[in-house]
Amino acid sequence: MKALLQALEREGITAEVHAGYGLALAFIDTGLVVWCNGHRFWWRTAWNDRFHCAVYAWHPAIDPPRAARRVARQYALARTKPQSRAR
Repeated sequence: MKALLQALEREGITAEVHAGYGLALAFIDTGLVVWCNGHRFWWRTAWNDRFHCAVYAWHPAIDPPRAARRVARQYALARTKPQSRAR
């Protein structure tokens, strides 16, 4: 997770990290959360109204710089869209 945080900082994004029970979570100010279990990073990208569930993207944990670029794109989207409180 440390490498992802450093890569996110290069993208201009700061995050607060909490870890325990085999997971690390990076909280970003837009409400975006990135989880890591040591093998992959994943984050919520959308809500599927048809199936009433969240849609997630994931990226291998061995490539934090590319994962950070993908998270940065999601962060930019989150900053431009109002967040729904119902989901």
